[in-house]
Amino acid sequence: MNRSRALAFLIAAFAGAAIWALSPWLTGHAEPWDAGGVYYTAALIGTGLLTGLIVPKPLWALYTGGVFGQFMYLLLLPSGPLIAVGLVFLLLWSLLFPGGAYLGARVRSSRRPDVG
Repeated sequence: MNRSRALAFLIAAFAGAAIWALSPWLTGHAEPWDAGGVYYTAALIGTGLLTGLIVPKPLWALYTGGVFGQFMYLLLLPSGPLIAVGLVFLLLWSLLFPGGAYLGARVRSSRRPDVG
């Protein structure tokens, strides 16, 4: 894995884990999708946006990193027989993460001065 891909993956993994780590303090729920409201949606888009501003590509590395970080944190929690359902839910909801990263990358590229 080249350096930019590894950096994108690691930053996204940290951001994904942070969503879960902050959930109990911000929502009172260990699992962010149980919080109700817009926490999980906003957290996925927001952390994606932030990571896209820091490391704009590749989007696949940002997505897989975000999923990896969330899944690793999810494994730390007590789980039951629905862990497979949780993983599918995580994979689908996490599609918001690269959406936010794409927006962050677009903002980053629009702020760069034109060379010419």
